[in-house]
Amino acid sequence: MTVAAARISGRAVPSLGWIALALFALLTFLPAFATLPVVDRDEARFAQASRQMVESRDFVDIRFQDEARHKKPVGIYWLQSGAVLASMQGPEADLWIYRLPSLAGALLAVLLVAVVGAPLFGTGPALLAAAVFAGGLVIGGEARIAKTDAALLATILASQAVLARLYLRQAAGHGLAYAFWLSVAAGILIKGPIGPMVPLFTAATLAILDRRADWLRPLWSLWPIVVALLVTVPWFVAITLRSDGAFWLGSVGTDLLPKIASGQEGKGAPPGSYLLMLFFTFWPATPLLLLALPAIWRARREPATRFCLAWALPVWLLYEAIPTKLLHYTLPVFPALALLTVGHLPAALTSARNWLKGLAALAILPGLAFGAVILTYAATTNAGPAPLLLAGAGLAGAIVAIAVGLRAFAGNEPWRLAASFAAAGAILYGGLFSAVARMPVLWPTDAAIASAKEIAAAQGCDRPRLTGWGYTEPSLVWRGGRETRLLPAAASADAIQPGACQVVVRAIDADSAATPPPAGCRSAAKVEGLAIGAGKYVRLDILDCRGLP
Repeated sequence: MTVAAARISGRAVPSLGWIALALFALLTFLPAFATLPVVDRDEARFAQASRQMVESRDFVDIRFQDEARHKKPVGIYWLQSGAVLASMQGPEADLWIYRLPSLAGALLAVLLVAVVGAPLFGTGPALLAAAVFAGGLVIGGEARIAKTDAALLATILASQAVLARLYLRQAAGHGLAYAFWLSVAAGILIKGPIGPMVPLFTAATLAILDRRADWLRPLWSLWPIVVALLVTVPWFVAITLRSDGAFWLGSVGTDLLPKIASGQEGKGAPPGSYLLMLFFTFWPATPLLLLALPAIWRARREPATRFCLAWALPVWLLYEAIPTKLLHYTLPVFPALALLTVGHLPAALTSARNWLKGLAALAILPGLAFGAVILTYAATTNAGPAPLLLAGAGLAGAIVAIAVGLRAFAGNEPWRLAASFAAAGAILYGGLFSAVARMPVLWPTDAAIASAKEIAAAQGCDRPRLTGWGYTEPSLVWRGGRETRLLPAAASADAIQPGACQVVVRAIDADSAATPPPAGCRSAAKVEGLAIGAGKYVRLDILDCRGLP
C-alpha cells in the first residue's frame, strides 16, 4: 500500500488503487478479529440478543435473556442474525461470525471515504485519505466488535457521497436519490436518528452558508422516498404494536434523552474533551491535521473544503455539547477530517511554519505512548511472551513507519508521508489489539468460565449452570448461555440454589470477603482482572455449588 500510495497524485488512479485500499483495510482490521474475547458491555449484549433472535426466529422483538432490549432499532440484529444463518453454524456460531457485519461495514466505510473524496480532492488523495482513516484507533476497534457503529458509518458515508456530488454539481438523476434515501433508511434501522443526522447537518449548514439549496432538488423525488419509507416503517409499526409502545419509551426516554441531558452510566465529560481525545482517537493522522490547518483555513471558501467543514464542525460541536462522551461518538466526523488533511497536505508542507512543525512532531508522541503503555502493562501483569512480542512488534513497526514518514516530510513528499503514517497506525493497532486479546488480566469472564467448565466437567456435565452474584457483566451471559442467572451483590445467599453442575461467580468486595460461601457451595478458584465494561479491577470467587455437605 505504501509503495502504491507513493506513486499516486491528484490524477486518475486505476482500479488497482481501489483494490490496494481494500486489501490494506482488511490487513488493518483482521488482526485479533477472531481472537479478541467478547467485549463488555455493548458487544456482549448485541451478540447475545442476535443469538436469541436466531434461536427464536422472532425477527421483530429484541431481547437480552428475558428482558426486552428497546434501545436501538433492529438493523444490526438483522445483519448479525443474517451472518449467523448464512454461516450454517446455528445460534452457537463463533463470535467472529457475529462480528462480520462490523468488519464489512468498516471495509465499506473505508472505500466510501474514497468515493466521497474523489470528486472533492481527486481520486489519488481520496484513496490516501481513506487509508489514513483506516489506520485509526476508533474505526479499528469498531471493525473488530459486534455492534452498530461500523455499519452505521457506511450508511452515513453513502449519504455523504451523494451530497458531495450534488453539491459540486457533478451528477444528478433518480439513481442518486434512491442511493441517498436508501442509505438514510438503512441508517435509521441501525441507529435511529443518528444516521440521518450527519447528512442533515451537512446539507443545512451548506444551505445556510451559501444561501441556496437548489442543489438538493434532485433528492426530492417521490418514489425514492416512498421506497425508503417502505424499508423502515413496517418494522417500527410492528415493534410498536408488539411492545405496546414500550420501544419508544426505552429507545428515546431511557437511552437517547438521558445521554443528551447528563453523562449516562458515568461516561460524562465537559465540552472540549473530544478535542483533547483527538490526539489519541485520530492518531496517526493528528500530526498531519495540525500541519494542514492553515491550508484548510485559507481554502475554507472552496467548495470541497466548505463541504467537509460543513460536515465535520456541526456534528463535532453537537457531541462536545452533549454531556455523555464515548470514544466512538465522533467517528462520523473522522472521514471528513481525513479528507481535509490529505487534500491540503501538499500546500501544508510548502507553507508550514517551524512552530507548527514542532507541534505536529509532538503530536506523534501520544499514539506511540499509548503503545508503550500497553507494552508496559503486558510486562507488569505477567501476561506471557506472546502479548509482549505482539505489542513490541506493533510499536517498533510504527516507529519505523513514522521514521519513513518523517523522511518523506523532509523531502516534501506529501503522498509518501500520508501513506507512511497510515501504515504506522495499521501496524501499531494491529499489534496492540492482538496483544490485548491475549492478556488474561483483561478478560476475567473468560478465566471464570474456564474454571466453571472444569467444575462442571468433573461432574460429567456438558456445561455449567451459571449464576453471577455481584458480577453481572453481559459477557457472562454470552459465555454461559441465556439461562445464566445474574444476581446483584445485595442478593441474599438464599437466592443461590445448589445442585448438579451449579457454579456461582461471586464478586469479592470488602463486605463479601469475610462472608463464607452459601450452604452447599465451596470456593473452587479465584480470578482477578480488569472488567472493561465496569471500568474497575475485580476479584471473583468461583463457587462449586453442587450441594456439598
